[in-house]
Order: sequence, then C-alpha cells, then structure tokens
Amino acid sequence: MKIMKSINKKNCTYPWYRQFKGLVALLFLAFIFNACDLGVENPGQIDDTDLDTPAAVTPLVNGVKGDFGYATTIPGGGGLYTTSGVLTDELVHVGTWQPVRLASDGISINTEPENQSRWGYAARARWVAEDAIRRIGEIIDDPQNSADVGTVTLYAGFSNRVKGDTFCDAVVDGGPLEEHTFFSERAVGFFTDAIQIAQNVNDMEMLTAAYGGRAQAHIMLGNWDDALDDADMVPTDFSFDQVHSDNAAREHNGVHNWTTRGDNGQQMSVWGTPFADWGTEVNGEVSSEEDPRVTFEIQFSNGEVATGGDNVRPLWYAGKFETRNSSIPIVKGTEMRLIEAEAALVQDQDSDTAVEKINEVRALHGLDPHDPNDFNVDDAWDLLMKEKGIELWLEGRRIADLRRWAEVPGSVPFEVIRGDDENPVNVLDVERMCLEVSSNEINSNPNI
Repeated sequence: MKIMKSINKKNCTYPWYRQFKGLVALLFLAFIFNACDLGVENPGQIDDTDLDTPAAVTPLVNGVKGDFGYATTIPGGGGLYTTSGVLTDELVHVGTWQPVRLASDGISINTEPENQSRWGYAARARWVAEDAIRRIGEIIDDPQNSADVGTVTLYAGFSNRVKGDTFCDAVVDGGPLEEHTFFSERAVGFFTDAIQIAQNVNDMEMLTAAYGGRAQAHIMLGNWDDALDDADMVPTDFSFDQVHSDNAAREHNGVHNWTTRGDNGQQMSVWGTPFADWGTEVNGEVSSEEDPRVTFEIQFSNGEVATGGDNVRPLWYAGKFETRNSSIPIVKGTEMRLIEAEAALVQDQDSDTAVEKINEVRALHGLDPHDPNDFNVDDAWDLLMKEKGIELWLEGRRIADLRRWAEVPGSVPFEVIRGDDENPVNVLDVERMCLEVSSNEINSNPNI
C-alpha cells in the first residue's frame, strides 16, 4: 500500500501525480509560486509491524478470503477452476491462448508463465491464510475463542485442500517435493482446528463448513470412515460459498469471465464435453438431457454458430455463474451425499445405497429419482461419476474426483474433445490429471 501526499500551502495544491509532468515544469512552478512549499516525501511501504493492531484484523481476514477467490478463478488462464476444467472434461478450449490449449489437449507443463501464476497465487493464498492465523493470534487475547482466527484457519484448510486436489505434487515454504496428498493431510489439520474454534464460539456455519472441508480432504487420503463421519454433519441443503463482486477485477468471479462473458478472447466452450449432452441449451438449439444444473447457450453470428477465438471450434457459453458477482460454492451438502454414495461403492459395492444417496441430491433439485433396481455396481459407478460431475460442474471439484476414479476398474466412461475435433477420447487420456509444480518453484528451491 502506497502513502501519497499532496503539496499544500496557502491554498496552493499540486497533487502528487502531477510531479510526473516533468522536472522542468516543477522548477518553473517553484519560481512563480514561491509561497508554495514544494517539498515532497517519497512513498513508503507500510511496515510489516504496522499490521500488528486490532484494526488490521478485519482487513487481514478479508485479504485471506480474497486471495483464495483470486487464485481459484483468475490468474494463469482462469485460475485453478477454469484451467482444471479444460484439463478434465468440463470445458474445451476454443481460443488462441496456447498454454490453455495445451491443458485442453491433456498436456500439463510447468514452464509457461500461466503455470507460474497458477502455482504462485495458490501458494500465496495458502501462505497468507496460515500467516494470518499466527498474526491475528498474536494481536488478540484469546485466539481459541475468536471467530476471526476460526475463519482464517478454515481458509487455510481450503487453500491446502484445493492444492492437494489440483497439483501433481506438494511443496510447502521451500521444503522438499512431497506427494500431493501432503496438502490434503495439512488441510485435515487446519479443518480440525477450525472445528474446535467454531465449537468454542458457537458458529454453526463455520463448524459445518469445516466438517465438509475435512470430508473433502479425507477422501483424497482414502480415509472413507472419517469422511463419512464428517459428511454426516452437513445437511443436504447447506452451502458455504466464496463471495465475489464487481467492485474490482481481483474480486470478480473469474469462471464467469472466462466461460460466460467470453473475456480474454473467447477461450472456453461447453461444446465437445459430456456436459453438453447432459445439460440444457437455453434456446433449445440442441438435443440434450436437459438437466437444469447444467445450462449453456450456443452463440450465433450472422445466423451461423459462432466460433471461439481460434475461428474454428463452436462457442457455447456456460450458464453456471450468471454474473461477476455470482458466488461459487466451496462446500455443499449435496456433495456430502455424493461422498456417501461413493463410499458405499468403494467400501461395500453397495449400489442400492449409492443410488439412494444420489436420489437425495436429485430430490433437492426437484428431479425424478432413479430406480436402484436398474443399477448394478458398474452402472452405479457410471451414474455417480455423471451425477457428481453435474452437481459440482465448474466448482473446481472435478479434477480431484477424476484422479481418484482413474483407479476404478473400467476407467471413466466419458469422452471429451482433445486435439483432433473429429476424435473424442476418454477423459482420462492425459499425461497427468493434475497441474504441475511451477518451474520457478523448482529452480529456486534448493530442496527439490
């Protein structure tokens, strides 16, 4: 933050920005307005210790939330959510941004500037949240009974969880290269701390969100019993959202910008994905299953289907998030029911329970139930993969699910356009279903 001063004396005012009109102009004015004091002070950075005050607590908490929302939706070709969307099967790249096209073609590399941004801002969100726990804890008298400490601890959990879901490997604060689940383990710890604080301050929303976040992290670790215990604490209609706004570009819902507005050169399309078959085209231009949880709109130009920035591939805008102000769910009760459905298949090959849990989610949306008698175990897996994809579309959750489901016999049965438009391929046909640790991290870290 810069501190800027104006030059004032005897009603003479020359704002700081006018200094940039040139040294000659300043000297000229010094002769003419000799009653004015033209002395200035250089802008200075706010010292780190200036934040060690109770007045800084609310801005610190807001900064933690903002860094998480920014990292997940904006830098490096749309943040973690949009980039993972094209790497999986949620979106297809139809523009000219080569690093994004590489991800859409199933190629995850670590040398492009976009990759540096994705890793760097995600690392920043994690570090800022964890540092805020320390800083606020030193400012206030009783950190274990502070909703502010609970909030930043919750976001430390989310920031670690999303990195464990998304990146191929883990690195923390210049340490060695670890398995990506190292982030998931850290997330469990932070969520556990947040649960305790939420209980202390009787904050039910924080408590429920922390249970849901811990369930998300547990499934990446294969801790199904623990995940079930936590999921059970989250009602089906619960939603804890990341709030976005139109106040500044940093606060936008970047998924909306990239997938619905066509910002940055019309780069993303629902065309070429299984979601185009499952969802609803709002103008009825294509035949689809018309699930209301997935909406999209074919764009037209001069009576023809419009193409993306590459002038080749069709442009179909996603309707998931209608504005830059649209919130993005981080924890949903419906996901908890689908975690329970997956656990039934993983632990007991119980297709009846899996379908019943899926039906609980469908009931919340007023959708007809499936008949459990129509599904054997393999069919129930296919249904789960589809229903969970639809329920969590463009919320940054698909990449974690596909990483787990790659271990399921028979693989994921859906196709997406990669490379050649005429030959859809299995969604798992990628080099690695994850984003790489940036080359900047690797080259600057002596422990890697």
